[in-house]
Amino acid sequence: MTAPSNVPSTAPSNAPTVAGRLGDATVSVRRAMSGTPGRLRILALSTVAVSLIFALSAFSTFGSTHDALGRGEANTAQLVRIQAIHTNLIRADADATNAFLVGGLEPAAQRTEYTSSLAQAARLIAEAAKAQPADGPALGALNNSLLTYAGLIEQARATNRQALPVGAQYLRIASSSLRSDALPILDALVKANEARVSAELDRAAGASSPLIASGVLALLVLLGGMGWLSLRTHRLVNPPLAAATAIILVTLVVGSISLAAVGSRVDDVRKGSYAATLATAKARIAAFDAKSNESLTLIARGSGSAFQKAWVSSSEVVTAQSAVAGRLNDRAAKLDQLWVSYAKTHALIRKADDEGRWESAVALATGSGAGAAGVTSANVSFDAFDTSSAAALTSSSRAASDSLNTPLTWLPFVSWLGLLVGLAAAVSAWWGVSLRLEEYR
Repeated sequence: MTAPSNVPSTAPSNAPTVAGRLGDATVSVRRAMSGTPGRLRILALSTVAVSLIFALSAFSTFGSTHDALGRGEANTAQLVRIQAIHTNLIRADADATNAFLVGGLEPAAQRTEYTSSLAQAARLIAEAAKAQPADGPALGALNNSLLTYAGLIEQARATNRQALPVGAQYLRIASSSLRSDALPILDALVKANEARVSAELDRAAGASSPLIASGVLALLVLLGGMGWLSLRTHRLVNPPLAAATAIILVTLVVGSISLAAVGSRVDDVRKGSYAATLATAKARIAAFDAKSNESLTLIARGSGSAFQKAWVSSSEVVTAQSAVAGRLNDRAAKLDQLWVSYAKTHALIRKADDEGRWESAVALATGSGAGAAGVTSANVSFDAFDTSSAAALTSSSRAASDSLNTPLTWLPFVSWLGLLVGLAAAVSAWWGVSLRLEEYR
């Protein structure tokens, strides 16, 4: 009797292999996509695909426009903040140098304004560092320069109260360090934030391309599909497919108009309130720089020609930027006239100093009312420019912020609406083609 063998059977297995499954699937797909039913399935997939692409493009386009406007508004606020720091530092220096001319204990009002300007600058530096981390390192260096400047000014004050000539040297060193260390940092920060604002406004104004491209593609596929169905089925209109086409067409038209309106608003802000804000801020910075150099010229007692040249240079900036601001903002319309009024007083100061009447020049530069022969002091005429330009700056910066903020209220809603509309178009397109496909079953 033969013992049963334990060797496994070598008979071929009937279990399908992976390659076999793939082959079967390929055959099934080919059968499903062959003939008119297959073409209908391809049409259904194509119409759904382009509708979904349009939905995602609408959602992304309106969302990116919203984000760009938000970043543009935030960067504009940061730019205004940086310029306010610049203005406060120059204002503090103008107060310190003007008070130094009085000698002894400086006027309480000017001392208060000086300390307030430095405190505001320090507070704004902290706010700016928190608002834009990319500016943090530069703002840290700026804060160190501010502390160095404040220390030198205190030394100048202490020696000036003792009537020591070295006080003037401390003051000149302080003003020089401010201009050589702090102001270049501020200039670099202004340029960096201007570039950020410009880039975000460009993105917000030119964000419609994906929406238009996807919308045109969807319309071409849907219209082509309706045409093919009309010829194949001899039915003039496929209602669900026509509805999907109409939905996308209306959304594309309304969306393009909305984005064009946003682009137009951005362009108006860029050329209007934003430009006015920049011009007014530059005029104010240059004005305080001129006022500081006016005092430094007198402190130098006959050897301040370099400070007078700096005054002339700053005055030219004030004149040019005031004219720009006046064209763009009604609140800045009188800035050039106010500056001319101050410049006339400055000319009288220079005339008195050049003629050897230094005390008269100082009185005209530091007084708080009418000087000799009823001439308004430089401080009074300058304060008029300061007040008016500050109001103009507040007006234009608020207008720029409000204009950029307005679309932010409705763009998120439109973004989600565009996504839902695209999804509805996809469902409608699938339904329309499925109705014809059912006829072949």
